[in-house]
Amino acid sequence: LLLLLLLALPGPTFAQYAQFSLPVGTAGRNGTLHLFLFDNRSVTLKVIDQGGLSNQKYANLGQAMKAFKCSAGCNGGGFTPQGEPLGLAIADGKSSGNKNFASSLTSGVLHLDGTRLRLERSQPYFQANPTLPQQLLQSGPFLVEGGKKAAGLSSDRFSRRSFILTDGGHRWAIGYCPSTSLDQLATVLADPKSFKNFNVATALNLDGGSSSALWVKTDNQPFYLREINPVRNFLGIISK
Repeated sequence: LLLLLLLALPGPTFAQYAQFSLPVGTAGRNGTLHLFLFDNRSVTLKVIDQGGLSNQKYANLGQAMKAFKCSAGCNGGGFTPQGEPLGLAIADGKSSGNKNFASSLTSGVLHLDGTRLRLERSQPYFQANPTLPQQLLQSGPFLVEGGKKAAGLSSDRFSRRSFILTDGGHRWAIGYCPSTSLDQLATVLADPKSFKNFNVATALNLDGGSSSALWVKTDNQPFYLREINPVRNFLGIISK
């Protein structure tokens, strides 16, 4: 099963929503993996911070996406029971949380370097970049690095997952997967046969479980896989 929903966005290439039936379930059963694919020359990424869980600016991902006129978006990184980001988050230059090198859940950093989107290891990135960008999010663990499945991922805990990935060039995607383990998801993402003409070079896990959500603008009713519980921050994809 493969379903594509093409969206007309300005820029050199494309943005599109796609479904893939892939072996992400228990015992290798197929499940539906949802991606919004985009070219970072056509769109920009925005971190949207809720400012806490007790006094949220937006009731859910859908409201935040509409407020910023996003083409698509998903939930962001992990957060504490008190609603503080597990790592550092920067939304339009305003920081929340703190740099965190102690957890695999903050081992990666997604950042907008000028007009180019990047995924890097947190510690070397922060050591080399004392001046921080306008948009940044710590999350983790890595699912794929250097085109290979990351080592040490859990294979026995199944949950909803959200993630961001790139082919190492201009092609990117945000994604949502139903109940799967980190190891199984990484195995599928690293398999060059999973996505035609898109070999995943790097993939980073975002906050999963009840936080996982994906929203895509369409001509009619938005496609929306809803989060179950409130989350601290979102990632929005906006046309340039």
